[in-house]
Amino acid sequence: MKPARQRSRRPSVKRTPPVPAAQAQPVLDGAVRLATVLAEEPQGWRVRLGTRELVLALDVSVDPALMREALEDGARVLVEASATPVVVGVVQTSRALRVDRQGRVDAQVERFELQARQGATVKTSGAFLQVKGSDVELYGTRILTRAREVAKILARMINLN
Repeated sequence: MKPARQRSRRPSVKRTPPVPAAQAQPVLDGAVRLATVLAEEPQGWRVRLGTRELVLALDVSVDPALMREALEDGARVLVEASATPVVVGVVQTSRALRVDRQGRVDAQVERFELQARQGATVKTSGAFLQVKGSDVELYGTRILTRAREVAKILARMINLN
């Protein structure tokens, strides 16, 4: 006599009919999606997310000046897809000046230009170079100017202490 064969019992699964792709809404709560910045508007930032255009708020952690640069460059932004989507960052696509963990900035560039509306200061513990409006002040214990050929000081008047 053969032993009775036991069948494995699987729990019954209810099958739901497939939803057409046009109606399918994936659960995106907390997911991050890519979008393109189109414009800055009084209510927020107009972005293209897939085929839709939306006006979204900017997360408090994102610098609005960074968004303006992204708009100028045509850069992509990161959108947190939730019940109320929000722009949470910008995708960096080019090199930037970096400060390392020791606080140093080392860069090799073709040209470096800095524009400040009111003034600029370069300081060390014992010296500084300050540019304010049309005045330039150079201060230090010792100031050395070197030239291979000629050193010129051009001015209407020279005042030496």
